[in-house]
Amino acid sequence: MVLGLKSLVARGLVLTAGLAAMGAHAQSSPYYFGGGLGVTQVSNLYRPSTNANSDTVATATLLAGLDQGLGRGRVFGDASLQNNRYRRNGDLNNQSYALKAGLDWATLERLSGTVSGSRTRALANYNVGSGVAVISKKNIEDNSAFDTMVRLGMVTRYSFEATAGYRSRSFSAIEYASLEYTQKRASLGLYFQPSPALRLGLSPRLSNTVYPRYTLPNGSFQRSESRRTDLDLTGRWVPNDISTVDARLSTGKSKLTSGVGRDFSGVTGRVSWNWKPSARWSLNTAVSRDTGLETSIFATSIGNLSSDQNRITTAVQVNGRYDLSSKIALMAGTSWAKTDRTDEFLTQRAEGYDRDTSVNLSARYQYSRGVQFSCQITRQARGSSTPLYVYAANSYGCSGQLIFN
Repeated sequence: MVLGLKSLVARGLVLTAGLAAMGAHAQSSPYYFGGGLGVTQVSNLYRPSTNANSDTVATATLLAGLDQGLGRGRVFGDASLQNNRYRRNGDLNNQSYALKAGLDWATLERLSGTVSGSRTRALANYNVGSGVAVISKKNIEDNSAFDTMVRLGMVTRYSFEATAGYRSRSFSAIEYASLEYTQKRASLGLYFQPSPALRLGLSPRLSNTVYPRYTLPNGSFQRSESRRTDLDLTGRWVPNDISTVDARLSTGKSKLTSGVGRDFSGVTGRVSWNWKPSARWSLNTAVSRDTGLETSIFATSIGNLSSDQNRITTAVQVNGRYDLSSKIALMAGTSWAKTDRTDEFLTQRAEGYDRDTSVNLSARYQYSRGVQFSCQITRQARGSSTPLYVYAANSYGCSGQLIFN
């Protein structure tokens, strides 16, 4: 599942504004507030394979946040509220929001850690494929997450990290019920840094996932719960001042503990490369292969891209940026995702696939530290074994923001 153009209208504006705001208040006040306006034209609003429905959406955003030092740690938070209005499809008008807060802490000894939580609400993507019905009505998506990490050891070559987290997702439309979930997860890792350029880690990871309304091939719902164990081998390599490579190789098993679904056993992983050959150029590349909620396609935390253990997703993403001047920046990106799925119920077995591609271009003008304008154009398309899930869509638009700190 790839993020829809419609969701990118609001979420992209919030992300851009938040990053610029954090850069601004980091240099002066720890607090900021402001707002933004954006207008985007979408060529295929509901993503049907035929009879595309175009529309124009306007988004008004209010922003606020802080990043305040607190002794040996810091407290941080960002909040945004969006009012989204559609020119022709007024039934889709909605208010969305994104909230995030956290605390970084450290003791006088070798203990440190982070506690953070987030909550988002937005209009869900349309025609997500993977067995979900194609709908053309308002569908609100809610996501929640809570994460904590404790680290022991900061001045030696060895360190331990313990993490725990919870996340959930729900939808207002019953047709998306199979994508709803709750998940608890935990890991305990040993890390070794033989040199400043290399860091290695070994971490057992355990997760428990519940799908309250797992969809069966006959169209009915049943609760499904599975437990997954992974052993993660991670590494970070910084060969020089212009490159950073992060990698994860995991061997894991997912076992169904109740209800229906499919077990999984295999090798998964992710590799990313950040390359900055000059002060003007930067390039980020990521390749991943995994199942369900563990799939990690995008480097951002905008949202989960898959939500079922019966899918294997292989994905590639490349993003680049070039600064024409201190005020003007050009960005371009492309992504490709291959999702193979298998549905089993009694003696029935159905194989399928989705192939998602996306290309985007954008430009940003930073008039001053708190004033910014940007424009973008995006093309998304899908090929699928199910003709109903095939679509193509374009969008283009501009936005502006004003931040005070």
